[in-house]
Amino acid sequence: MLHFIGSYSGVDFLIVSISFILGIVLSLSLHEFAHAFVAYKMGDVNVKAQGRLTINPLRHIDPIGFLCCALFGFGWARPVQINPSNFRNIKKGIIWTSIAGVITNLILSFVFCGLFKLSLLINAENVLVNFIQYFTYYMSLINISLAVFNILPIYPLDGFKFIEGVTKYNNGYVNFMYRYGSLILLLFLICFDYLLFNMIMWAFIPIQSFWNLIF
Repeated sequence: MLHFIGSYSGVDFLIVSISFILGIVLSLSLHEFAHAFVAYKMGDVNVKAQGRLTINPLRHIDPIGFLCCALFGFGWARPVQINPSNFRNIKKGIIWTSIAGVITNLILSFVFCGLFKLSLLINAENVLVNFIQYFTYYMSLINISLAVFNILPIYPLDGFKFIEGVTKYNNGYVNFMYRYGSLILLLFLICFDYLLFNMIMWAFIPIQSFWNLIF
């Protein structure tokens, strides 16, 4: 993903790079924090002992996952280690914990898209304004990308965990995904990356359309 930054130079290159990297770090951190927060509220106090009830990126970012996200457009953070047996209601806890990150990303994408549209109304050109515009744009785009990617029903993504939570225990699909899901996900990213890109753009259209009605 960093290839497009090469089209910028000077101060613009610095602004775009910082905006993009900061967007990745914050989006991944907030995604994992959402999982930890909901798990904690559902009864799993172990996430607090892991130090995951914070938005501090150092607690959430996986260096290799971050680099993959920046370079190739997909990556990962350090997954929150959740113990469903600690939930007061196991099925409900699994469901809400699994979708917490995706819901957070959707909300962030929606809010920052509105802030981006608002920033375009600023009648000035300086470093601060440019940074705000790029940062709000990337925060919106990165978060909708994370939401769409993670909602795929493929192990180990959140979409799979949701399916696991709403279906009967030890069913064929879940067992199949535990065995082959990682390979399927890799093949999907290699062979159907353009489809994933289109899915992200389709999901982004309603958000943009809403704010276009206002601004």
